[in-house]
Amino acid sequence: MVYVYSLVLLTMLAFSGNALLTRAALASYNMDPELVLLLRVSAGAITLLLICYLKKYSLKILSNLHLKTAVALSLYLVSFSYAFTGLETGIGVLIQFGVVQLVMFASSFLSDQKVPKNKTIGAIIAFTGLIYLLWPSGDFIINLTSSVLMAIAGMAWGIYSVLGKKAASAIAATTASFLISTPICLIFVLLLPYNPDFSWSNTGALLAIASGSVTSGIGYALWYYVLPKIPSTNAAVSQLSVPLIAAGGGMIFMQELITLKFVLSCVLVLGGIALTIGIPKSGRQ
Repeated sequence: MVYVYSLVLLTMLAFSGNALLTRAALASYNMDPELVLLLRVSAGAITLLLICYLKKYSLKILSNLHLKTAVALSLYLVSFSYAFTGLETGIGVLIQFGVVQLVMFASSFLSDQKVPKNKTIGAIIAFTGLIYLLWPSGDFIINLTSSVLMAIAGMAWGIYSVLGKKAASAIAATTASFLISTPICLIFVLLLPYNPDFSWSNTGALLAIASGSVTSGIGYALWYYVLPKIPSTNAAVSQLSVPLIAAGGGMIFMQELITLKFVLSCVLVLGGIALTIGIPKSGRQ
């Protein structure tokens, strides 16, 4: 299990990098959300398709499972891209990850899988730590439309993750999802009115492509590889480490100060994750 959770940690690092790259393209370089979305999904599709070709993976695109995962992925990508521009970063992350926890824990309850108390308590502790870290210190206004979109993004990602436990081939399933999602996202973009407030940036475009190729495409394939090997509850709570890793990355690469608030949040989040995955229980959970 050490090997499996090492891969889970690697996946969380990819997710953190994905968040940093996408938000940099959107916020730091004022890139058009529609363009970032299309660059991400198409770059991911091309990268994964190339991997399938080189490794000679069998690729059945229009299977029932792949169609479902593609719809969930498309809904996540579109909703997240538009929600981010209208929300405080911390509040957006809390909404997204809170809904993901609800969806993935609910899937365990609804499938009649027993969820031990330590997992529920661990999830509550970890999410409390995340609230403590990310809750804005001053006054803020919640944009209702953006909040709903972020909740939809969280729901879609939770469903995408739950469906991943059924994937026979992680690479094939992820490739099919990205290939189908690309035209779906394109249709969404074409239906939406053009916003002249955004600008083109070569650096922002490269960040979006890197996000799509590496941290999204390969990262999501790795996620689909580990999902069948761990309980849904463990997969859900493990994702609460992503904002911590992203914040830690900012402290390392941008020389931001390590605060007591960050340290205490780490204790709560990592302690909650350890409580969730660290106590063996009988059964599938």
